[in-house]
Order: sequence, then structure tokens, then C-alpha cells
Amino acid sequence: MNLSPKKKRSKSTKWVIGISLIAVAVIAIALTQISSNTVYFYTPDEAQAKAATLTSQNIKVAGMVVAGSREWVAETLKLAFTITDLKNHDIRVSYNGPPPDMFKEGQGVVVEGTISGDGKSFAARTLMVKHSEEYKKPSTDGGTMNKELLEKSLFKTQATDKPSNSGTQP
Repeated sequence: MNLSPKKKRSKSTKWVIGISLIAVAVIAIALTQISSNTVYFYTPDEAQAKAATLTSQNIKVAGMVVAGSREWVAETLKLAFTITDLKNHDIRVSYNGPPPDMFKEGQGVVVEGTISGDGKSFAARTLMVKHSEEYKKPSTDGGTMNKELLEKSLFKTQATDKPSNSGTQP
């Protein structure tokens, strides 16, 4: 049984088209999954500015825990604290569950959850502690080193316009 050149060509064309369709489908599914699982990282300033449009979305916000703002109720596992971008943009965060071991005031954190429409409060589902990749001798100056490291690593684009009181003690 001899196949004519026309039939051989049509069989190979069908295979090429079939494999191409499968490849396109796999790529489309992969891109859809990647985009649905990607969560953009906001600073408190950006999150507050876009809060009205972000209320129904799961977002991540990074900032520094404001000293004296931590409220922990161990019986109910409720944690509340305020994060800031060191530029007077603060967001009150509520979180249910035990805080990570490294969580403390003056420390950089990343919270994932939903923001209120006015951008003043945030309901966190996930709380992650931001730590530096650099090792430095522990400081006794009241956390100034943490602020410097946070500014270097977290707010790289905003490092040129540092607040005037950064790193100084009253």
C-alpha cells in the first residue's frame, strides 16, 4: 500500500497542527495560573493611594512596624499593629494567629490580605518578617540599624529622599 506524496504531507501537517494546538493550550494555562497567583508588592503610600480599587483584591504591603503600636491578645491570638513607610503613610494591620518568632516593633514586615476602601486598615491573612541579607553586629542604639537596612532593601527607589529624622535620636 503506497501513500501518495499528497497524503503523506497531509498526515504530517495534521501532526504539526495538533502539536501546535496542544503547545498553545499548555502555554495559555501556564500563563493564566502564573498571573492569578502573582501578588504585587505595595508600599503603604501606594496601597493607600490605590485603596479604593484594591479593596476586593489580595495584595501584599510592606513596611516597618511602628514602635509602640503592637497590641497582642494571647487568649484570642489577635495581633494588631501599625506599619509605616517612614514617610508618614501608616496602615493599621489586624492579624489572627501567633506572630512569627522574629516579629518585633521597628522591624520590617510584609503582610498579605485585603485593604479597606479608605486605606487606613488592613486585614492580614499572612504575616512575614522582613530580614536583612546582611549580617551586622547587634546594635544598642535603639533600632537605628533596622531603619537603615530597611531603607536600603525595602524602599530602594525611595532611598534618595530619606526622612530628616532617620537614624537620629531625639
